[in-house]
Order: sequence, then structure tokens, then C-alpha cells
Amino acid sequence: MTDKLVATLNKNGVRKISTDLWGIFFEDISYSGDGGLNSELVQNGAFEYNRADQPDWSNYTAWRKIVPSGSFAAFGVRESEPVAIENPHYAVAEIGSVEGGAPALENLGFDGMVFRAGETYHVSVWTRAHGEQLPLHVSLIGDDGKPLAGATLTAPASRAGGDWAWLEESLTIPASADTTSDQPKPVVATQGTLRISFPQSGVIDLDFVSCEPATTYNGLEHFRPDLVKALADLHPRFMRFPGGCITHGLGMSNMYHWDRTIGDVEHRPHNFNLWGYHQSFRIGFYEYFRLCETIGAKPLPVLPAGVSCQNTSQGPVPVAQEDMPAYIDEVLGLIDFCNADPATNPWAAKRAEMGHPEPFGLEYLGIGNEDLIDDVFKDRFQQIFDAVKAAHPEITVVGTVGPAPSGQDYEQGWAYARQANIPIVDEHSYQAPSWWFHNLDHYDNADRKGPKVYLGEYGSWGTGLINGLSEAAFMGRMELNGDVVHMASYAPLFAKNGHHSWNPDLIYFDNERTYLPYSYWVQRMYATTTADTAWPVAVTGPTTFRRDLPTAIHLRLSGGAHADFADFSIETADGTHVDLPSVSYRGNGPLDLNVNLDAEAYTIRAKVTYFTGMWGVQIESGDVTGKNFNKTSLGRGFGLGLVRDGGGYNIGGTETSMDAVRPGTVWDVQIDVADRGQSMTLYINGTQVAEGHENPDEPRRTVTVSRDAAAGVTYVRIVNALPDAVDVDLTQVLDELGVTAESRATVTAEVLSGDDPYAGQDKVGTASPTTPTTADVSLVNGTYEAPAWSFTTLAIK
Repeated sequence: MTDKLVATLNKNGVRKISTDLWGIFFEDISYSGDGGLNSELVQNGAFEYNRADQPDWSNYTAWRKIVPSGSFAAFGVRESEPVAIENPHYAVAEIGSVEGGAPALENLGFDGMVFRAGETYHVSVWTRAHGEQLPLHVSLIGDDGKPLAGATLTAPASRAGGDWAWLEESLTIPASADTTSDQPKPVVATQGTLRISFPQSGVIDLDFVSCEPATTYNGLEHFRPDLVKALADLHPRFMRFPGGCITHGLGMSNMYHWDRTIGDVEHRPHNFNLWGYHQSFRIGFYEYFRLCETIGAKPLPVLPAGVSCQNTSQGPVPVAQEDMPAYIDEVLGLIDFCNADPATNPWAAKRAEMGHPEPFGLEYLGIGNEDLIDDVFKDRFQQIFDAVKAAHPEITVVGTVGPAPSGQDYEQGWAYARQANIPIVDEHSYQAPSWWFHNLDHYDNADRKGPKVYLGEYGSWGTGLINGLSEAAFMGRMELNGDVVHMASYAPLFAKNGHHSWNPDLIYFDNERTYLPYSYWVQRMYATTTADTAWPVAVTGPTTFRRDLPTAIHLRLSGGAHADFADFSIETADGTHVDLPSVSYRGNGPLDLNVNLDAEAYTIRAKVTYFTGMWGVQIESGDVTGKNFNKTSLGRGFGLGLVRDGGGYNIGGTETSMDAVRPGTVWDVQIDVADRGQSMTLYINGTQVAEGHENPDEPRRTVTVSRDAAAGVTYVRIVNALPDAVDVDLTQVLDELGVTAESRATVTAEVLSGDDPYAGQDKVGTASPTTPTTADVSLVNGTYEAPAWSFTTLAIK
């Protein structure tokens, strides 16, 4: 027989919920910016790459030097009288003999350049010739090394170190027979390059070489159209940018200053990206605001709270107090840049000069991100917060409460937010699917009189169907608590395949196309059915899942820290004892310890000498080759964690924020594991420091109800994250909300489902195997059959 659930709605529990609930968060991680959202095809066109980006990078990274046999050319780098002092390096091409053929510089792009038939490409370069004018030939080169399109430019004569000239040309690749206006143009090269040839002897300086496709999304220049479309299809109510940790950077020199990312691109100083590459800031704050405008999202810019990232070596660094007035002026200047009158405000005048005299209508401003909540942070934040309130009471400030939904930063952040009356605080949570299912009630008892919540970064570990379903279940409860959860955005947003700094991500892409995992479709299903009212719903029937945990016991070490393990042993509850050899672990995991036991409970002991590595070392135990096992973290804090469905989360531990551990610290460690890993206790030097227990019954079937009163549509959302279909009796819900028989007869059902809950989880960077389908269903008998492994939104008009 098919399982049956009965849903009961409490009409008296009605809540008016935020209409800005579902948004997006952009951070330049995993080549999301340059090489991604930025439509610029040339990598390192300004010749500013260096060892700060990556140890083996230089000014000519991504440039190929071509000198045919019989010719002579030397390619140097200079800084004398540059185009822009903010980015002073430029290339010098010293062309001697050209008898063997024209020497050239060839840009390899970001993993090659994709060229399309019928597409026009805008090519430009800043240049100057020494002594006399000189020709240079620009061409788009296909995969076979042959030109697809080209043109000759002339670098005007200039005195040595004299004025630069900006040259541009539009190159069009011939259209093919299958080129149509309503379809993507056919790809004719995937590993194309931009070649600049020098057919005549002489000396030429080059800088800021650029090549961009002419095609845009609704006229939005400098953005890759298909990536913008993927965002627009999410119908986000807001967009948070530019980070994330990238906002406050690793140290003061890496901090994001919004005013250095506007104006002429040549004068936007480049910087290293804390995720391990380079930022040209071709997409700066002005472009972010234009993107928000184009996709209909309210902008939520985030500025540093006067301190750098807490993961900077030895902790966050504050803006010096004597520099705080200038920094506060910088913060206030952003508000003026967005909203002020160009006729009376110099920042607004800069906005108008860039082509946007109309205000951007800024409502929200984020201050800080995942900061260490100490006295220095509070001091700097309070100065900024007070200044914004005094000058712009119409702006809603969004604060921060650390990187996790628990712990020291979280508790202290919330205490400070209440004390300071911060309107909204930004929470973050990256967890296993099991955590999301187990914590559906996370916001049920939130303080309705305190600050509102912005869940600014969240996601489940993995890209499978089970991940999307766990997020769908939690989002339903966020919607129910939308009176206190004001905003939410999945993170990270983008990742370029082959350059993953973090997994999972909402949108994967390569140079040709996008790949949308299950989490993307869940986000879109919610964001395209936004509501303004919600009711609590009770569900009776078989809603939970009990995991059959294995009794197999293996051991391994993982993590990036360095530590020695001595007196290492494991003992099962039946008395089986195994002594393990000493291990000098140097971040070289996962390191299997060749343990093969079978038991319901066991104890691990070791004398651990900890040396270095802020993120710690982990002892993993249980069936470590499967999707469900245990993990104990040792480092700047102690944590007990579970891995469920391939993703991990903590069930106990001490704070891991910035508690320093001196090299050579020795711990006597004892880990008691019971109930096949559902209970864990950690002892350090004979003292219990942490314990945790997992509820074996995991909620996997949910029903939530909301309504868009303006549109007159009621949404019933059903998650069935179990292997069997289930009948959901909605009779009382429909009766309580006064849904007529006519409206019940034709209901639109959007369904995301699949046969395998782990489908897509082991193929990072690919599209989900299944996508949502839409069909009309009848609820005349009051019952809807939810397929196995599914998320359904019923739209009832």
C-alpha cells in the first residue's frame, strides 16, 4: 500500500512574510569573475599578473611569444610613463628582423577562447610606437592555428615615453549555414587565441589588450550573456556582492575598496584574489549595480567592517583608528554614488559620467562578513553603523554573526546585534543533507522582536538530488518563518569547471555553456513562486527515515595540519584491542591506517603532538569508504562530526574561531563512539570537552503552504525524500483556505524528481540528470500523490 500523510493547516497561525526572501550571492570564487561572468576573453591583457596571484605567474602569464626562425624579437616589461599608474606594467615588443615571418604575441585566454560563427568581437589595445608609426595585425585564431578574422591597426608615432593611443577594431567571423537569430551561434573554435602580429621592425608598447563578443543579455555590456540569463531565470529579489571573504580580503592591501572599481577600467587597480588568481575589476561596483538592474534584483553591496578576514595569518587586522574617518566617508560615498543627485553630489556625478544619471535605488547595505566578533570588530563596526544611521536612516544595514549557525562568533554576534539594534544579520551555514532535514525547526523559535535574519550563504554538501531535496525542505520552513527570515541566498553562485575552489556551487560553466545541478532548480522553483503569506502545517503519517548504519570500522587521517600520533590504539566494546603504529602526519591525507574491525561501539586513543595548520587534522572512523561515518577534528578547536550521505556536519565541540595552538602542543585524546556512530564523546587530557548525539529519526517528508495574495495563487510545497511515493491528503488545507471546487479541478504541479537520490552527486560540474516538469493535476478528491525522491510545488489559483 502507498503511504499516506494528512496535512492540517492552522489558519490562526497566519504570518506575513518577506517578499525579498529569495535572492542570489555573487563572490569571485572559482573564476566566477574574470574568465567567467566577465565577457573579456583575454587573460592578463594588462600584463599585471605576478607572484601574488600564484607563485609561478609573471607579467606574461597567458601570453605565448612567437618568433619565427629567421626573425628576431624581444618582449620586455616596463613601467615608465604607463597608461595608468594604478596598473603600471606594459609589454614592450622590440621587433628586429622579420625575414622569417612576423613575430607575434598570442593570448591563450581562460582555458582557450571560444569563437562562434556569425559573432562580432570587439578588439582593442592601448599602444604607442617609438619613433615612427608601425603596423600591428590583430586576428582571431581557430583551433587549427589559422585565422578566422583579422585586421591591421596602426600604432601612431610617439616620442619615447610619449602619449598612448587607444585602437579598436570589430572582427566578425563569417556566419555558417546553421546560424540563426534565435539560437546560440555555432562554435567554430574552443581553443582559440587572439594573435597580435608585428610585420615591421621597430619598438611598440602594448597594454590593456581586450577582446569581447558583441552579443549581450538585454544590452548589458561586459557580461557573458548565458551566465546572466541563468541568473535572470532565478528571478532573484536581491543580489549580494562582491563577497564573502573577498570583501575584506587577506590583510589591508587586499581589502575591497568599492571606489577603486569604478570609472575607466584602466585606472581600477588590479589585485590578487584570495581564492588564488587575479582580479582585473573589469566588473566593478558600477557593473554589479547594472547587473542587478538588468535582472530585476535589489542590490545588496557588502563592505568591510573596518577589519580584514579573520583567517588572515594571526587574525584580523583593523583599519587604523586615524584612518577610520576616511574609511567611513568611503562607506557613505557608496550610498551617495547609488542614490544621490548628480547635480549636487560628486559621487553621483561619477555615476552619471559612467552613463547612469538615474539613481540605483539602494535599500540594503552589508557591513562585514563572517567576522571574528571581538572588541575591535565591535568598535569599528559601531563607528560605521552609527555614521550610516545618522546620514542615511533610510538604508537598512545588514550585520554579520560569523561563519556557522552555532559557536562563539554566532552567539557573540547575535548578542551584539541585539545590543546594537542591527536591523538584519547575515548568517551562514554549509551542512550535510542530514543536517538540513534534522534542523527544519531551526527558525521556528527565532526571536520575533530582535534583528531579522539573512541566511546569506547556505548549501548542502553535494550536487545530488538528495542535496536539492534537503534544501527544498529547509527552504519551506524558511518561507514559513519569513516574518523573521527576511532574505536568503545559496552560495557559492558560480564555479568554472576545472577551477573549483569550493564545492558544491549553484551554477557550473565552461567556456561554452552552463551546467545546472539540482540545487539550481530548487532555487528557481521557489523564486518563481514567491509568496507574501504563510501558514503552519502539521503533518501526520510516516515522515521520517532511519538510517541503517554499518558496523564496519576503518580508520584514516585527513586534513591539512601537521601532527604526530603516538600510543595510537582502537578498542571495541567486546574487548578487541589493536595497537597502531606511530604516525607523522603532514597534511598528506586521506591516510588509511589499515584497520578492519566490526563493532557497534569502540574507543580510539592517541597522544597527539600538534605542530601547524589552522584548519586542523581529522580522525575519521567507521565505514570511511562509504557515505556514512564519523569525524573528530583536532586543531584550533575540537569538533565531533558526522558524515551522512557524503556530507559532513558537527554534532558537538568547542569553538574553532581563532584559538591559537602553539607548535608542540600535546593532547592525550580519547574518542568514545557508540550506537554505530550516532553518539560520540571526546576527552582531552582526561577531561570531557565535547559530546554529541544524532537523532536516528530524520524528517524526510514535509508539507508547507504559502500564498501570493496579490496574484491570488496558493502554493503547496511537498518534499518526499524517501524511496516510495506517498499520498498527501490536503483536504483540510484546501477547506481551511476556502479553495473552491473549480480551483481544485485544475492545479499546476511543478515536480523535480528522480530515481536515484545520489544522482549527480559524484559528477561535479555536470547538469542534473533530471529537471522540473510541469503538468496539470486534479485535487478534487483532496489528495496528491508525491513521487518518490521528489519536490513538488502545487500552484492553486
